[in-house]
Amino acid sequence: MNPEKKAKKETIRTEVLLKQTSANYIRLIGNADRKARIMLVVNSILLTIGITVITKLVVPVPYAWTSALLLIIGNLLSLFFTILSVRPEINAGELKAGDNILHYSKCLEYPFSQYREMITTTMHDNDKKMEAMIKELYFYGHLLSMKYRLMKIAYKFFYWGMAISVVSYFIILLSSGDHY
Repeated sequence: MNPEKKAKKETIRTEVLLKQTSANYIRLIGNADRKARIMLVVNSILLTIGITVITKLVVPVPYAWTSALLLIIGNLLSLFFTILSVRPEINAGELKAGDNILHYSKCLEYPFSQYREMITTTMHDNDKKMEAMIKELYFYGHLLSMKYRLMKIAYKFFYWGMAISVVSYFIILLSSGDHY
């Protein structure tokens, strides 16, 4: 095969790889944000229910407030980690935008004419293009990893908060006799 054709084919494969990887990362980040929105809504509703239960059941069923309080604590912790997962920026060491002209925050750092010059220079230099894409994928990968790690913690607090709350309520009902 002709060396020029082989190099062109390799360039096309590399472009496709970078484009596909970037699209996958963006899709997964969107999925994490959708899951976070669902968790925010569900936890907010359950938090409201838990507070209502505490105020209504304090007197009729002794110690029922314990179950509601466990539910509230689980929901608050889950909400905390869910909110952390939707923060828009990573602020750790080398994960800052640095000198990556493709990072969205660079638009704010330079006037348009200087930004246009920098992006044009990057577009005409294959090594700079490749470096910029690799940096952007690296940033996406860390952002994605952080989001899913925080959502995993949020789901654990949600699950265990619900489970412990329900189990404790049944134990309270069984131990309090025939109130219902």
